[in-house]
Amino acid sequence: MLASKSANASCPFTHTECPLPFVKDNVYALTNGQQNTDDDNCECGCCIPCPQTNAYYKADILDQGFFVTDVLKAVSAGLSFILVISYLVLPDKLQHPSNLILFSAIATTIFLAAVGPSFGNPRRVQCAADGVHVASSHNNTLCAIQGAWVVFGAIATVAWLSIVIINLHLHTVWNSSWLSRRAWLSHVLGWIIPAAFAAIAVVTKNLGWNNSNMCMATADTAGVLLFIPLGIIMVPATILHFATFGHIIKVTLQAENSETVSHSTLSSGKAARISHRRHVMNAIRIQWRAAALALVVSSSVLLYWAFYVVEGSKTDLSWMSTWKLCIFADEGQETCGNKYAKGNVPDFLFMMITESLVSTTGLWIFLLFFKKSLVMEWKETISGWACFGGNRTRRREEDQFYVI
Repeated sequence: MLASKSANASCPFTHTECPLPFVKDNVYALTNGQQNTDDDNCECGCCIPCPQTNAYYKADILDQGFFVTDVLKAVSAGLSFILVISYLVLPDKLQHPSNLILFSAIATTIFLAAVGPSFGNPRRVQCAADGVHVASSHNNTLCAIQGAWVVFGAIATVAWLSIVIINLHLHTVWNSSWLSRRAWLSHVLGWIIPAAFAAIAVVTKNLGWNNSNMCMATADTAGVLLFIPLGIIMVPATILHFATFGHIIKVTLQAENSETVSHSTLSSGKAARISHRRHVMNAIRIQWRAAALALVVSSSVLLYWAFYVVEGSKTDLSWMSTWKLCIFADEGQETCGNKYAKGNVPDFLFMMITESLVSTTGLWIFLLFFKKSLVMEWKETISGWACFGGNRTRRREEDQFYVI
């Protein structure tokens, strides 16, 4: 037998070895049962290994799910980086408002590239060296680096995508270039503020593993350091975007009201339906890229908020004792998880949906803004390079994302 007593109380379990998913508590063995590696996660000479959340689901299912989202992040980061290179190299992309897309792509690339330290081996950032304690700023430097990286990248990405939406509103509704004359303000919102929150998290050592395969702000500070800033930035921008869309519909309806001749031969009801359909399609044609962008980003933020609020509120641990009894009765990890952990731990499907949506942000930016015109410009640029420089003064045929 490994032990008959824990460091804190009489051991209710009789066993010759630790049943999966538990592992042997080396500190307990070395101290003859006087100490545990971690009093919260060790008992009777056995410990729930880090990350403890994995023990409550089917074996390896979280690792498999997060590996898929890690691949999505890596691919998405690569695609957004291609957009970054395109906007840096091709002509007329460093001018306003095209540079807003460039900065959005840079921020997105930074955010998604944060998967690098944990890619292929998430335990490097999830756990302390003992394999039981979860990682934090205090025991895992790589986790602290990744956590600050994620906080900065997430806020910067949302900030720059919101700036795109705000600028679209000013351009469309007010015919104003106010933001282009105050570029410094965009950089404060897009870079300085995210850096400030990341710095606060680093200085206060509030970074660590938090129910994912990556480090970020700790569970008790994630609201203040991450989710509240995201909401403050993104929610008003999303509302503003819908206001812009409503304005376009209103203006096109007013303009069409004067065109009565073309509908003279139709019944009033049918003409109205045709006219309304044309107005809505025209509005979508004008703004569909920014509309889709707003939908993706706001959905990501809102779903993450929902996951944080709903799943993060599951703090009742009264089920743990019966779960342990089930494990030590050799009923199996999946069976015990379904019996006692399910409903008390974050929902697997909900978790994967939120992670997948966030992981594809760069993919969506690429699909929305890497247009056919960019492919043609690349061909012309490469042809120009082949001809010893070529002509980089090609006239821009249209705005990069406004079709007014």
